[in-house]
Amino acid sequence: MKFSRVIQQSTVVIYLAITVSAFLYTMVRVTPPIPRLLLFWSYGMMAPYQGDTWFNDDLRAEGQLPDGSFELISLDPYIPTGFGERNVRKHLKTFQPDHDTYRRKFTAFARALLERERARGKLYDAVRLTWLSWPRSPEGYDALKHPPFLTEEFITQVTWQ
Repeated sequence: MKFSRVIQQSTVVIYLAITVSAFLYTMVRVTPPIPRLLLFWSYGMMAPYQGDTWFNDDLRAEGQLPDGSFELISLDPYIPTGFGERNVRKHLKTFQPDHDTYRRKFTAFARALLERERARGKLYDAVRLTWLSWPRSPEGYDALKHPPFLTEEFITQVTWQ
């Protein structure tokens, strides 16, 4: 067998070993005996398997007007990224899943949102954040994003001082 053929096959075998190791780490958190740099390089390819759920969800921000009613605040100017990156940011994936940390971070986000909206001329008295959840549908992401399928979970509300 030629030396170049051995190098090619070895490269493929090493690549597959790194990919399988990252897949195992993603699915069952088994740390394989390969260098961490190689593991986390390949771990990035495993993103589709890390946060799959049976439902869709979204973060809703609303500003309270002086008359007491609420209006929807678009998060597009504050999270100007693609769908995947938006979800990571909305779900605070960079923080450990600790309820107190999430509450503090979402409260800080709501406070910053209130300040920025007021600076843009929207004189909201308060901002509230709510999680919306609805079942998946083969007809599309938002197909069942309406009652009776839609559920809401209050996260936090901040008021203007």
